[in-house]
Amino acid sequence: MSIRRPPADVAERLELDPETALTVVRERVRIVDQDPYALADSYFPEELVRGTPLMLPEDVSAPGGVLASVGLVQARYRDEITVRMPTRAEIEKLSLPAATPVAVHMRTGYDENDRPLRVMITILPGDRHVIRYDVSAE
Repeated sequence: MSIRRPPADVAERLELDPETALTVVRERVRIVDQDPYALADSYFPEELVRGTPLMLPEDVSAPGGVLASVGLVQARYRDEITVRMPTRAEIEKLSLPAATPVAVHMRTGYDENDRPLRVMITILPGDRHVIRYDVSAE
């Protein structure tokens, strides 16, 4: 866990001023069979989660999610998926083979009043992921 200014794209999605706002950032490397599988970084407006378990340095969890456990219920999400070549840090953290693209899944969670609560950015290596959606035709 760290507290820092959000990148411009995250600040925009959280409706924060990138020059003055602070976010609580929780960075994770997801592991499958002892191998790095994905990176997942979550950004929360600091003033929104101040004093909650999200401020603790250790791993935290709660049934239904930590946000919901403190009364911040995500009612909807906006997903954005882009594909690009990885950064040097991503190559190292994920042990990527040469020339392996990554998908970037950016999910913004909103409460019932459309207030953004969280941005999660997941880096999905192209050599180990399938992105599949089921969508109702109704």
